[in-house]
Amino acid sequence: MSRIQVLLFAALAGCAGSSGGADGGTPEDSDTGSESGGDADTDTDGDTDTDGDTDTQASCPAAEVGKVLGRDRFMIGGAMTDASLSAAPFDVRYQYLAGNVPTPGPCDSCASGCVVDGQSCANTAGCAWWGCWQYDQVPPGQFVIDFMESTHAAGAVPMLTYYIWFSVAGNVEGAPEIAALADGARLGAYLADFRFMCEVVAKSPDIEVILHLEPDLWGYGQQVDADPSSIPTALADANEPECSGMASTLAGLASCLRAIAAAEAPNALVAFHASAWGAGADALVNSDPGFDLQGHAASTAAYMQALGAADADLVVLEMSDRDAAYNGRWWDASDATLPDFAQAIAWGKALGEALDLAPLWWQVPYGHMGLPNACDQYEDNRVDYVFDHADAFAAGGALGVAFGAGMDCMTTAETDDGHFLTRAADYYAGPRPPLCGE
Repeated sequence: MSRIQVLLFAALAGCAGSSGGADGGTPEDSDTGSESGGDADTDTDGDTDTDGDTDTQASCPAAEVGKVLGRDRFMIGGAMTDASLSAAPFDVRYQYLAGNVPTPGPCDSCASGCVVDGQSCANTAGCAWWGCWQYDQVPPGQFVIDFMESTHAAGAVPMLTYYIWFSVAGNVEGAPEIAALADGARLGAYLADFRFMCEVVAKSPDIEVILHLEPDLWGYGQQVDADPSSIPTALADANEPECSGMASTLAGLASCLRAIAAAEAPNALVAFHASAWGAGADALVNSDPGFDLQGHAASTAAYMQALGAADADLVVLEMSDRDAAYNGRWWDASDATLPDFAQAIAWGKALGEALDLAPLWWQVPYGHMGLPNACDQYEDNRVDYVFDHADAFAAGGALGVAFGAGMDCMTTAETDDGHFLTRAADYYAGPRPPLCGE
């Protein structure tokens, strides 16, 4: 059971026997309809819908997540500096945690005795480990605490993208990255680091945080074998207590990560990453009108379910990690010619419905038309499309969109000549669509 399900079950149990709606006060507006019926009456037919109307309306995972996060409107945010975050009442800010980890486990001090890839983590040298991305005289992990607290103080939800296995595996991708999961020493160091990260998150227990786990890893696993229970890992060698008895497979690893997060970071919502290219052709760049989009989404959902990702709290999707003018992957903003945005929204909607999870679009490029197509300023049409069609994304079940640059030289909120912040300010000044578009 996911944390969202636990909280929803508790809310429903608390309403049992009440004579009327008891939704506890929906954030922003109590009558927006962002819930599945505007109240939280106990459902009499034993399923997951919460409106007591015998399934006349579908469930809305985005609204359920929104309740936990204190949101009932389509969420906008991204990776950005404190100054940019203060320019509008953003809903979410994310931060990559990447790089290799110390062995045999997390360090007690960054100033001495902490070495990663042969490099000291003291500030005079600097290392790749996220735990020492701060002044070396403060305890490891303070960077994450500071990020969470500053984001929360600005009124946004902190989101941590944990992208560590790539480096621990030896900076390899694809099948070699999956094969490295059978290395007990590597996997043990990785899980020790993940536990430490969860412990750090728990040091700010009143701050809800989204833990976004391992972009690309699960997609590479799907490319290797559509059955994640057939992909071997060295999980048994890692000796993590919450994971005792779990199968030493990729599916077991996913369950292990959820179990550690649940035990160590009860203030975290866990999200696995679903790659649109894992099932073969990339559904989001498809240009064939005869392409079976629904079948592709169903295949991806079946894999994610076998992985155990449907037991998480939400699912994260990615449009592109590069500005369109950089890699030439343009989508038609008129939605007349494939690939277009309507195709992406439809794929995300089908996947979310199959998993019964809210999708969150992540790392959406910041570029806009009119930039010079030079380092840090490449054109793209996604920012304007999202703001112009936020209602379509919400109606597609999405929780929101988090913009960000996928590599150096891509456009950022700080290098786009103010375009994103201007669009965001206008968005928050207007009538924002409710979650699920209801």
